[in-house]
Amino acid sequence: MRVVHLACVAPPEIGGIGTAALREVVGLRARGIDARLIAPETGREADEDDRSFVTRVHPIVRWGNGAILPPLQKQLKGADVIHLHYPFLGVAERLLSGIQREIPIVMTFHMDPTPKGIKGVLVRAHRMMIQPFLLPHASKIIVSSLDYAQRSSARHFFATHLDRVVELPFGIDTEFFSPGPSHRERFLIPADAPTLLFVGGLDRAHSFKGVEELFRAFAMLDPSTHLIMIGDGDVRTVYESIARESGFESRVHFLGRVDDETVRDAYRSADVFVFPSTSEAEAFGLVAVEAEACGLPVVASSLPGVRTVVRHQETGFLVPPKDVEALAAAIKQLLSDAPMRRTFGERGRALAQERFSWDRHLDGLMEVYREVCALRS
Repeated sequence: MRVVHLACVAPPEIGGIGTAALREVVGLRARGIDARLIAPETGREADEDDRSFVTRVHPIVRWGNGAILPPLQKQLKGADVIHLHYPFLGVAERLLSGIQREIPIVMTFHMDPTPKGIKGVLVRAHRMMIQPFLLPHASKIIVSSLDYAQRSSARHFFATHLDRVVELPFGIDTEFFSPGPSHRERFLIPADAPTLLFVGGLDRAHSFKGVEELFRAFAMLDPSTHLIMIGDGDVRTVYESIARESGFESRVHFLGRVDDETVRDAYRSADVFVFPSTSEAEAFGLVAVEAEACGLPVVASSLPGVRTVVRHQETGFLVPPKDVEALAAAIKQLLSDAPMRRTFGERGRALAQERFSWDRHLDGLMEVYREVCALRS
């Protein structure tokens, strides 16, 4: 079987859509599937993420989650399935307008982008006038949770086309992301210091990650508390300035973009993982799953999709988005109660293994592909 994935970004660019797409392609190839990924050219030099099965196409025009690419007939030739990671504006319209009727299209509906300004106006107009005419051309639409799907911009379509909707949570490697010894000395943090961890993009496109709210909550905590920040982007220097001006620069550790081993060491070294996203542009929370798999309790915003990953008072706490006082209170409660942290961590580990394993996700993905190919024949 030959499957071609299309995504608006791909590593080394920052973005959960691209990360998920690449992971799926790598996992499918490990199972003997001829899976490939097409994404816009980054303008950056190739690194370890640029592989022979990742095709970078120079865009005619590019903006946010959208791009106009040259015709892709050559790249799509011989495909049994086209897997579109949505939103990918500019490409989705061509694929879902009937041009590729002979090849079944599987769509992963990742999220509703929430850009501001003129981009926001255009995105909202697209949802109202164009998106309803595109979705019917997908043979199957994968959503990470029905909770998010039922509250998304496509909720009316999903409600009337349940036969096309497949709930398939994203998965992680629960053997790699697992409990283990702390490595605080690696991060220059005292062994007895209360420690929080944040993982996410520090760029304008990910302003919904809630870093400013996190910093305001951090200022309310015991002054011995440390915070590890993993992620990079064009707003990182702004956040570093905020930490410096707030007087806790020495306790906030910006690590930038790091490898998976370092991320895992950070999960194992923290007391609480914080996921303070502020809008429904956050639809799932893969890093929260990784944290749970490592036995780390989570404080997260109560958002559609996210609340299927973090279970309130079971694997962590859910707090109202943008409620800084509630965020700080939940963190304080966990930091002050070691038995609770241990219990939540154990339950989070069990949840990750049961519901969010990588093998389970790939099994579901391959079943979708087999179904749409059978429908075509």
